[in-house]
Amino acid sequence: MFGPGINVGKTGSKGQGTRMKDSEIAYLAGLFDGEGCVVYKQYRVKKGCMKWHINLEIAMTEIEPLHWFYNIVKVGTIHYKKNQGLGKKPQWRWRCSHRKALHVAKLLLKYSVLKRKKLLNIVNHYNFKKPIGILREKFGFCNNKN
Repeated sequence: MFGPGINVGKTGSKGQGTRMKDSEIAYLAGLFDGEGCVVYKQYRVKKGCMKWHINLEIAMTEIEPLHWFYNIVKVGTIHYKKNQGLGKKPQWRWRCSHRKALHVAKLLLKYSVLKRKKLLNIVNHYNFKKPIGILREKFGFCNNKN
């Protein structure tokens, strides 16, 4: 079928395809709650700069549920990971990050139970706007148009 290291999915845009049913979205949220992983953390890179690692991932030994998930959300990639030792099965992984993770987080948030707080962190990370008064006070911004 697919060999090791083959990318079988590709990034899509959120405007593709037909409208999703609530039952499909609820099933996706349940699948993600049970098998998914949310990474939302900040880390330090060279010279003290801070970067965000925002990532959604599902790892499974069967590819069919991941293809079904990908065909509905239309974003992310599916990769194959070889077996890593005795008694371990090879895995298929669906993964997306940053703005694409925001799209999926918004989609799953309504029906998610276990991962709701972490998905909400991703949504708030991109949608939170600081009040202009705080920015003016902190950085000396002004509205004067001279």
